[in-house]
Amino acid sequence: MPDTANNATVASHVTRILILSYFVALGLGLIEGAELTRLTAPFLEEPQASYAIGIVVVLLAFMVLTGMFRRPAALILSLILFWASYMSMFATDDLTGFWRDLALIGGLLMTAGVGEGWVMVRRVASDSDDEAVEERIVSKPLPDPGMPKPRTTITRFREDLHLAREA
Repeated sequence: MPDTANNATVASHVTRILILSYFVALGLGLIEGAELTRLTAPFLEEPQASYAIGIVVVLLAFMVLTGMFRRPAALILSLILFWASYMSMFATDDLTGFWRDLALIGGLLMTAGVGEGWVMVRRVASDSDDEAVEERIVSKPLPDPGMPKPRTTITRFREDLHLAREA
């Protein structure tokens, strides 16, 4: 079966669901993992501390899953997991759990679309030095056809720079 954009999208959604199911189970207290209550215990008593952080984690996981403020929610969820796992590692000497959580953070950030991905820059030869163009090959989906095309020559950039300086 050829690897098409549709297959990549489906794989991305399945990966997102798998990773977020861990966060939902962790937030609801169904599985053992990073002790999230270590973050809220200094501020709240025990039952409220676990409920508060559990609600926050489940809400953030839902936001990432539905695409509502996906990047900020993924970053906040990653920070919560990192610090809870870091504090749990020092309390219980569980380095294995910390590395597992780091891998989950990386997967979460990747599925949430944080970062540009691999970028290669290729210099395209032309007739003169003024016309040299750098092509960026990015591993991202193609831009919307309704978007204006980027300028491709140095002289056009210089024209814009001159216009900006005159203003």
